[in-house]
Amino acid sequence: MDFLNVNPVRALYWTAVINGLLAPVLLLGILIAVVDPTVMKQQPSSIPSVIVVSFATLLMFVAAIGMFVF
Repeated sequence: MDFLNVNPVRALYWTAVINGLLAPVLLLGILIAVVDPTVMKQQPSSIPSVIVVSFATLLMFVAAIGMFVF
């Protein structure tokens, strides 16, 4: 990083921003996979865990959109 003249703190900041924007999309993909019984070999995830992860995914989408709006 030093040879490329990149500020490491700024690089960490932008990495965290990109991670925050990609995380809800990845969680949505995980949710789609865990509710499908063929993907999960007839052992889909429980309803309470799907609800909790869905709520967390929704909050992360709202936070990501809020970052650009406010």
